[in-house]
Parts: sequence; structure tokens; C-alpha cells
Amino acid sequence: MWHDNKTNIDLLDFEHLVAPITQIIHNRTLLPCTIGVYGDWGSGKSSLLKMVEEDLKEDEEVLCISFNGWLFEDYDDAKSALMGTILDEIESKRTITEKGKDIIGRLFKQIDWMRFAGMATKQAISFATMGPAGLALTGLSDFSNILEKTKDLATEKANSFDEKQIAEVISKSMGGGKRLRKGIREFHCDFGKLLEETKIKTLVVFIDDLDRCTPDTIIETLEAIRLFLFAEQTAFVIGADERLVKYAVRRRFPEIPGESVDIGREYLEKLIQFPIRIPQLSRFEIETYINLLFTKLNLQDQKDQFEDIRSKVLDRKKETLYEVAFNYGVAKEITPDFYSDLEESLMLSEQIAPILASGLNGNPRQCKRFLNTLLMRIEMAKTREINLEKRKLAKLMILEYFKPEWFKELANLQSNNEGRPEEIKKLEDFLLQKEHPKDEDNAEEQDEPLDIEKKYNSWLSDSWMKDWLKSKPNLTNIDLRPYFYFSRDSLGVISSVTQRMSPKAQEIIGKLLHKSDAVCNRALEESKEISSIDASAIFQTLSQRVRQEEYLGGEDSALNILFRFSKTRKELISQMISLLEKLPEKALPSSVVVKVQELVKDTEFKSLGYNLIEQWSQSRTNKGLATLAGQRLEGGA
Repeated sequence: MWHDNKTNIDLLDFEHLVAPITQIIHNRTLLPCTIGVYGDWGSGKSSLLKMVEEDLKEDEEVLCISFNGWLFEDYDDAKSALMGTILDEIESKRTITEKGKDIIGRLFKQIDWMRFAGMATKQAISFATMGPAGLALTGLSDFSNILEKTKDLATEKANSFDEKQIAEVISKSMGGGKRLRKGIREFHCDFGKLLEETKIKTLVVFIDDLDRCTPDTIIETLEAIRLFLFAEQTAFVIGADERLVKYAVRRRFPEIPGESVDIGREYLEKLIQFPIRIPQLSRFEIETYINLLFTKLNLQDQKDQFEDIRSKVLDRKKETLYEVAFNYGVAKEITPDFYSDLEESLMLSEQIAPILASGLNGNPRQCKRFLNTLLMRIEMAKTREINLEKRKLAKLMILEYFKPEWFKELANLQSNNEGRPEEIKKLEDFLLQKEHPKDEDNAEEQDEPLDIEKKYNSWLSDSWMKDWLKSKPNLTNIDLRPYFYFSRDSLGVISSVTQRMSPKAQEIIGKLLHKSDAVCNRALEESKEISSIDASAIFQTLSQRVRQEEYLGGEDSALNILFRFSKTRKELISQMISLLEKLPEKALPSSVVVKVQELVKDTEFKSLGYNLIEQWSQSRTNKGLATLAGQRLEGGA
């Protein structure tokens, strides 16, 4: 398997992204500057930053410092954390003269003062609102120290319960805004002197995982860069999801009412001079990436040989931008001594790469997690002396990831037929016959196909599902029990679904379940941009809630949210119909009839929806549902 950490081994052909970043940093006429490395979660931002850092380390006049904002998430002042970390790194990596020691001492004192000022305000407000108990929550219980240092602040003032007044009194007692402005100027000036004294021609600070932080931490970190650290010979390289940083800015600086101003975008444009965006990987790039991953795995004890292959593949990629740069045929050409060991893996890559490329939006981390799960299940099976074939397992996992409702249905079918569901054979035969019809027109032979077509209309109405059924390898007469046995985590435990969601998808789930309709609407709009695998995971999470709810008719019910979500992500409509077919008719509110009609309107699933409504019109357990279904069918609405 493969680790999920950042790496400086380039399997994604990031050379064209590394080069412009290093060129900007080496061009001192462009300094000071901030470079934004933007990309989705798992797109390779951290690895790109690591590659740039490795490239710059060859220059002795450049000092590289890494700062992970997420590690300091619980620190009381993000600005102080960033500035203190940079000073610590300079002190440890450079020889400091006596003059330099004086400068660095003054800088640390400035940081301590700013940190104390922020803590003093927090302490006073906590004391005012909650008394001594509030002080304990802030981490400092001796409020008398704060009172002594802020001199003019009296306990009775703290008990006035006016947070703004308390902050003003503390500010005044510590020098007020004038002291703060002077402190910023002095710090900025001293920081520049420190870089000169330590003979740092260029200081490069890499700030990673900023988008994992709270909005306040994001803003404080960005403010520290601009206000205190933007010296002449500095460059800041920030790796983040652009959308989440914009969200943090909007939270801190709300939009001006009546103004069509995108505060988040304008703030970032002012702060980031050079944006570098990591593009989604294409189908060809995903296949090349998977093949390199498997090659690395097979040659983990032969690093030189792998490095030689990787180098040849990246050179070849320069000549073949629009096709796969490394597959079975290329491997056979450039590595004739060992290609047979990779044959199965490279064939697997060819099978799954197109689906992973489109379904995962070309996301390397999600692709790697899919493959890691596949290999983990194979290893688990080996401990029971069971052999799971990679390609068959991969085919079933693709269904599990992208169409979870049908994966569960197939699990039930195989469990009722000793692992060999007849339906799979009938469906595969039916699609084969459709693709290659027989010359003789035998009516008796047509009865069974027509029956299977009607019974599994929801599967056969979905183009994705038809392609999956037709894809190799066939599952006819294959005992699927061991494959589903080692997939039990996804069949019964919802947490495994959450773990494979991106942070953005997890955020959308939270918003969809929010009581505010406005928040839910924003989440639906944002869900248009997520990958198919994230959309499927959200669908699976919501469908699990539907099954657990006692009342399905409320506007804030999971069922209603799932209707709205499926209407936004239309590829989920057929799964939505399949879910509704399995829910007890007695539990359904009659309003689902109208919602189904609205859901399938002007889509390829219209007949599927009306078949379900016709089924409901015959319901004997829910008269309200049957009546409305019959009326809507008669009215042709």
C-alpha cells in the first residue's frame, strides 16, 4: 500500500508547476511576494510545496521554513505562532551575531507583548461574562496578574459586562492603537534587519494546511504575513483550498449590504500576487499515476530501478501530453525484464482509471485511498487463506463507491443465492443480447429478457449502471460471498463513508442538515462542484438517516433533503427511485408522489418515476399515498 503523506517524489508530473514557483522566488525584483498554491483537498498541494522546497534547498542563500497552521490550531494567537516559529527557525539554522541576538530578542518581546494583549482582552471578557469560571476556560486562572499589568483596568470595570468597553480599557492601559501601530512598524523594520544580519538573501516560508484551520486562524495567519513579515527579501508560499480561504474571509468581513462585492475574492487577490492552481488529472494522467503507484509498490526494494522508470515516464509525458504515458505496452517497451510481474496491476489500472478519473474529479488522494482499500481487503482475505481477484474486487468496489444503493441490493441478492445471484447472469446476458442480437426471432427466448428488463428497470435505465454491468470481468457464476464479506464495513457502518469524504463534502453534509433553509440552499449550490464519489457518499449518509427516521414527512426530514440533493445531482435520481422502492409504503407521506414527479421531470428517468407511482397507486397499506398516486396518474400531471 501507499502512505498518504506529502512527498517529493513526483508521480504527477508537477515539474511544470514547480518551475514557475522557483523562478518567481529566484527573481529578487519580484520580492516580497506571496504565492498561492490552490487545489482541492487531496490534489497534491503539500507534495508540490515539498518539491519546491527540495529544489530551493540547493541554493545556500535561500532559507526555507515550513509552517503548518493546523498544528497550531489550538494556540491562543495564530499570528504569534507563525512569527515565533519563523524566529525559532532562523535562530536554529543561521549563525547569530551579537547584533543579531539583540534584534531577535526585541522581536520576541514584541511577539510576547502582542500575545499578552490578546490574552488580556480574552481574560477580561471571560471574567466579565462568567466570573472566575470563565477564566479557567481561557487557560489562565490568575486574573490578578492581568489586572496588575494593565494597571488602569479595575475589577468593577470588568464586571460591567460590556465587551467593547473592556477591550478599550485594556488597549488604553497598554498603549492603545498608537502602541500597536508603532509595534507593527518596529517589528517590520527589525525583521528586515535580522534577515540582513543573518545574511539571508531570500527567506521562503511554506504555509501548509491553512484551509484545515478555523476562519479566525486563517485570517490571523494572513494578517501576520502582510503586517509583520513582508520584508524585502521574503516569499510566502501558501497551500490551501481557495474556496475555504474565501469562506473564512467572508466570515470575518461580511459582504456590504446592497453591494455586489466578492470580499473573499478581492481580499485574496490583494494578498496573493501569484496564484498557481493545480488542475484536475485527466483520465490519461490518472492511468499513468496508478501505473506508477503499482510500479513503485512492486519495486519498493529496487529504488534505483523505479527511479529510472519514473524518469523515463516523465520524459515520455513531455512528448505525449494527450495520451497515457505509462501502461502495459510502455512498460513492456522500457522494462522488458520485469513487466510480467506488473501485468495484472497494469490491466487493473486500464480497467478502473476512466471511472476513477471522472468519478473522483482527477483527485490523487482519493484515487490512492481507493487502491489502498482494495489492497487492504486482499490482504485481510489472505489471512483467511482466501484469494480475492483484484479486477473482480475493483469492479465491485466501483459499484460500492459510486452507486451504494445498488451495491447493497447486489449484496442482498448474492446472500440469498449462495453468492451466485442469477440476476447478474440474466442482466449480463440481456445486455450482451442487446448489443449482439440473434438472427432468429424466437418469442420464447424473449420472455425471460423482457421479464428481467421490467424487474430491473432502474438498473437498466441508468447508463452508468449499464456500462458497469457490461464492463470486464463478468461476474456470472462467480461466488461473490468472500468479496462482500470483506466489504462489510461499508454495508453496515456509516463512519467508513464519512472517512472517504473530502472535507468539503463533510462540510456540505453539515449544511444540508442545518435547520436554516438558507444554509441548506447554499450547500445544494456548493454540491454542484464536488466529485461523483463525494456526491455518492453524501447520498449514502442521507439515505442511512432516512432509514432511521420515524417520520419522513417533515420539511427538515432527511428524505426531503435527499429529494433536493438528488434534484441537484441528477446522476443520483435512479438511486433515489431505488431507495424509495425499498422503503415501507406505510411510512411514506403522500407528498412523495408530487416530489417524484418533480424529480424525474424532463429527465431520462421519467418512466422509472411513473412506474413507481403506479406501484404506489396499488398500495394497500397507505390509502393516502394510493389515492394521490392514482389522481396524479389520471390527471397526467
